[in-house]
Amino acid sequence: MDKKMSPNKWNPYVLMRNEETASFFKDHFTQEGRKPLFILAKGFDVRMNIVISKLIECCPDVDLECLLIEFDEGPNSSSHKYKSLVDENIQELTTLLSNKTLVRRSVALLGGTGKNQKRVGDRNAAGIIHSYDEISKYTDIVVDISALPRGIYFSLIGKILSLVETKESPINLFVSVAENAAIDIKTKEFGADDDLNYLHGFGGRIELSSEIEEPVIWFPILGEGKVEHFRKAYNHIMSQNRPYEICPILPFPAKNPRRVDALIVEYHSLLFDELGIEAKSIMYVPEQNPFEAYIRLNNAIKNYNLSLKPLKGCKAVASTFSSKLLSIGTLLTAYELREEIGVGVLNVDSEGYIIDDIEGVKNLKNQSELFLSWLTGQPYQKPDQKSE
Repeated sequence: MDKKMSPNKWNPYVLMRNEETASFFKDHFTQEGRKPLFILAKGFDVRMNIVISKLIECCPDVDLECLLIEFDEGPNSSSHKYKSLVDENIQELTTLLSNKTLVRRSVALLGGTGKNQKRVGDRNAAGIIHSYDEISKYTDIVVDISALPRGIYFSLIGKILSLVETKESPINLFVSVAENAAIDIKTKEFGADDDLNYLHGFGGRIELSSEIEEPVIWFPILGEGKVEHFRKAYNHIMSQNRPYEICPILPFPAKNPRRVDALIVEYHSLLFDELGIEAKSIMYVPEQNPFEAYIRLNNAIKNYNLSLKPLKGCKAVASTFSSKLLSIGTLLTAYELREEIGVGVLNVDSEGYIIDDIEGVKNLKNQSELFLSWLTGQPYQKPDQKSE
């Protein structure tokens, strides 16, 4: 690492998957005095309860409080057609929490009416937890993003990070997700929303000015079926300031070794023919390691900023069109560099979802992989801070 570059906040890091996560649950949450808050979303995704089911299976006597986020998506949301899946998930959750505390919190995703209707879910999500006093009684917070929209969990996790990391003995904050690429493929997104925005808390100061003096570097993480989303994000950045450089990010290594080739084919015309992006500008991040994605993206932005010092440095924009697991890396980068450089997270929501084969999706549920990212707390404290 360049000696002039500041060290990465989450390096070294703690990432657990599958049986490592189950073993950790048994060791950690059976300790005396543990009081965890588990945050998840009400939704139709069959993976909604996978993580909390595993936690309660491993620690049936844990003194757990659950915060369920319920979305008001408006009467025209395509999600209403999957109400039966939502009902099944809620029935399973209430059974799991029969002797636990369940708190419900509603979040409106849309504000205004008619042509003035805007997406406000990210701003409302930041208000789910207002102050540290609201969470100070908990020893641990787990935010499960398996059924949470990207715009919601970015702002929510960013807010919790800002509240807990300044404390001398911060709460242990975890982000969990049940990852399953096969389910993602069968849950097709359609349409790219015209209402684009930099997520609340992750504007990178870019949205505050119509004329940005510094060069803008754009880092889009590519995923299947998102060419329209990519194009709308690019046009939005162009309307504010022409990107100095575009650095597409591809997931590699990946479980499917041909995934990168398929993505290059899907995006080839847009990337190379229309935008003239050179192959040397493409970055690669491990498909199933959000911290390694964070480290590579973080270092790339810092290096650009350093090399462009004669031009007052740079601004960076990141967009995640890929998995939720990789999006955690984007979140951590934008959060860490929010003051030092300014990294905006430009989000492009879909207009809705279509599940072609509901039974097929249900059958894939048990093939999901469980990942747990540990963001604050015991592993990151200095030796003289650790009292446990």
